[in-house]
Amino acid sequence: MQNEPAYERNWAGNYRYRASELVIPSSVEEIQERAAGSRRVKAIGSRHSFNGIADTEGTMLSLERLNRVVGLDRANGKVTVEGGIRYGELCAYLDERGYALPNLASLPHITVAGACATATHGSGDRIGNLATAVHALDIVTAGGEILAISRDDGDGLLDGAVVGLGCLGIVTALTLDVIPAFRMSQTVYENLPLAALEDHVEAIFSAGYSVSLFTDWRQASFNQVWIKRTEADAAQAPWEPSFYGATRATERKHPVPGLPADPCSEQLGIVG
Repeated sequence: MQNEPAYERNWAGNYRYRASELVIPSSVEEIQERAAGSRRVKAIGSRHSFNGIADTEGTMLSLERLNRVVGLDRANGKVTVEGGIRYGELCAYLDERGYALPNLASLPHITVAGACATATHGSGDRIGNLATAVHALDIVTAGGEILAISRDDGDGLLDGAVVGLGCLGIVTALTLDVIPAFRMSQTVYENLPLAALEDHVEAIFSAGYSVSLFTDWRQASFNQVWIKRTEADAAQAPWEPSFYGATRATERKHPVPGLPADPCSEQLGIVG
């Protein structure tokens, strides 16, 4: 087991961690040993919280070395992964084999366990948050035992544990529901009037497979509306030049105005 200086700051850079040590185990057995032998230990993911909820004065534990795909169950449409895997890694694996997750984090380096444990959001009203894809969990408890919880148990325990905020223990493995791979297209509309959202909120958020709104709160409008549709849906409903008073963008956009769009996913209705 390797001890290294604690991560200095969160991803946004606005919070400095105060943990006394950072531990990066290479096996579940090491995690069990650390959990049972520590007064206080807390798992950390990709450090995307803007506050100290993931911090501790004790031991900070990262699962970054436990990032493998354990297995793909094609017959039942499920994939089992270790707790430290990130969405970018998992999606590449699934896509090569003709599968996909119903919903994704907004950034590829987000850890699957962390996103599910914090109910990291979906977008629009057609798909649930990331935790809704979880079928089973393995959790190392404070005493070092492994607690296996599954929807197959029929006791409803998973519903109470899946968004655990790290309070129940360290999630070392997850089984997720997968679906056949599919392709998407995305279009961005600019300057959606706030009044349009007040009058048509249901229609706006159901306008695509995924719908996201971005604003800087400086005016009575949303800077951008990002709408994603499946390839089939986009073919049946061509992208209109306007959307409830917002105008279709003619060039790629970053959700933060002024930043280059190079790292953003494909736009302008291009299928990918």
